[in-house]
Amino acid sequence: DAKMAAKLSERAGLDVRLLSFRAFADASSDAFTQLHSAALSDGRSSATRIKELDLFASSFPVFASTGEGTALIETRLPAAELDASVNSLVRRLWLTALTLGALAVFAALWLGQQVADPIRELTDAATRLGQGDFSTSIPVHGAAEVGVLSRTMEDMRRNLVDLTGALRQREAEAQAVLNGVVEGVFAVDRQRTITYLNAQAARLLGVSAADAIGQFCGDVLKPCRVNGERPCERNCPILKAREGTAIRAVEPIEAEAGQPRSTIITSAAPVDGLQVQVIRDETDLEAVRRARDSVLANISHEFRTPLAAQLASIELLRDGLESMSNAQRRELVMSLERGTHRLTRLIDNLLESVRIEAGQLSIRRQSVAFADVIEDAREFLGSLFEARNQKLDIVIPENLPAIEGDGSRLTQVFVNLLTNANKYAPENSTVRVGAQELEGNRIIVWIEDDGPGVPEGAQGSIFDRFSRGSATSDGDEPDPGGLGLGLWIVKSIVERHGGSVNVERTAQGRTRFNVILPLRMSA
Repeated sequence: DAKMAAKLSERAGLDVRLLSFRAFADASSDAFTQLHSAALSDGRSSATRIKELDLFASSFPVFASTGEGTALIETRLPAAELDASVNSLVRRLWLTALTLGALAVFAALWLGQQVADPIRELTDAATRLGQGDFSTSIPVHGAAEVGVLSRTMEDMRRNLVDLTGALRQREAEAQAVLNGVVEGVFAVDRQRTITYLNAQAARLLGVSAADAIGQFCGDVLKPCRVNGERPCERNCPILKAREGTAIRAVEPIEAEAGQPRSTIITSAAPVDGLQVQVIRDETDLEAVRRARDSVLANISHEFRTPLAAQLASIELLRDGLESMSNAQRRELVMSLERGTHRLTRLIDNLLESVRIEAGQLSIRRQSVAFADVIEDAREFLGSLFEARNQKLDIVIPENLPAIEGDGSRLTQVFVNLLTNANKYAPENSTVRVGAQELEGNRIIVWIEDDGPGVPEGAQGSIFDRFSRGSATSDGDEPDPGGLGLGLWIVKSIVERHGGSVNVERTAQGRTRFNVILPLRMSA
């Protein structure tokens, strides 16, 4: 209200007015409208000179806790008061400047003779400093001003020495960074001559940095020719980057004894005639991509085969539903069941591999009897063994102690191992499952089959991810190798239980997979 405005005016010594935000919003436009609008827009304050009223004014908005504007504090100062103070100050400054100028001229004439010789000595010392001779000491004598200048120049010399040391340290640090990055880094000048090459680039290109510097970059990188012509002539990323944007290009090069390698070169725009290039070797990554494509192709094949067989069985069953005998219908239904089991195993293995790769393989702690685990696996795979006329001989001692572990995960282990035995064992053969207790609170469970066994030297690699076995001569599957995930999942689950798995050839010429597990899992 007005009383509050009067108190503020008295304290500030200025004309202070309080405006309601609602009254301001409803009022018509005047000389202060633009000032208040600017303060509200800024959210803090605004000040300006209002020429038509010959005064300076400021506006300060006040907001409620909700962010809604409530009031405006308007302060006014007559321009005449400030202009008078400014004009007085300007006159004093001019007078002071003229006085000081006159004194400076007379002082310069007098001091010129006093400092001429020391200045010449300082000039000579400064010249030597400019030429890089930082060991030159600055003579400190002469008039007081010259002495101050001498000491200042001496301080400058010492600072230059310190800066030079710091620059050399920074250069060493930059060199360490460039040598520590994974990618190769090299720089070229306007003629595409190499002026710098870090250790990674030298190692990738099979050259030494000393030999590469000063050479044309195409002679060092040796890009593979396209239609008998080097890319340096028509399609050089370095030249394209000079248009102002970084260019990224895939370049096959023959850096190591004519051995082509796939690289990605990123060319930056030139800075002061220097152009930096980053080269990354993607030969191994290309191999990974090819492996990925191969795995995807295998997955597609593995899914397509049982689906095609199931579709054929469904079509036969549909066309001959009324004319077929019960035995023929049963055979088609069994074929559908086998295909469904195979698809289920494929999907389970794929999902399990994703969980393992993501670190989400959780193991529950429960009492597990291996007789139940093997029985669950046998029931799941019964149709597959029946299709190949294979027998499953299970001998689990009644006194075999239960272990602490995850029953469903262990069932998956033996489903995968029995599936493997079913694939590679001959038809009309017997797959044997046995177990016994070992010393040290452990048990061993094994699966034996009469298959061809694991090739010499591959006993460890068959447990690698995407490692696939070779096809059998009498198998009924187009490609018994599968996705190469089953044994890898077996190894991952067993190791999470604190156990181990291996394969061996028995004295009777059988292939035997051994799963060794502790009775109690470690904490």
